[in-house]
Amino acid sequence: MKWIKPTILSSIFFSFAFSTVSLFFYYGEWERLSIVTVFGIFIGLLAAPEFDRKAFKSPALFQIICGSLAGATLGVFFTKQLELIILSSLIGGFAGWLAPYWLKHVQIP
Repeated sequence: MKWIKPTILSSIFFSFAFSTVSLFFYYGEWERLSIVTVFGIFIGLLAAPEFDRKAFKSPALFQIICGSLAGATLGVFFTKQLELIILSSLIGGFAGWLAPYWLKHVQIP
């Protein structure tokens, strides 16, 4: 249960940072705000195991599952076709699997 605190704090921080920038520069585009907020939550969920590796029993599995869920969520935003939602979920899972390699290059807006 030690994994809950870094996960929640990381998700809140990244979603707030990403959505604040979007809200400031693109006020009134609510669909964009929701997509950017989901992307911030996605980055926060993937970053949580990188901040505290000891709190997670299987950080790679956690990142794959969170990536798949974020991909499916973004797939639902963009389309209603089941095949494309599944494909975006697979792409999100792949991005979660590769998260330890690319996450250190993400710049906070």
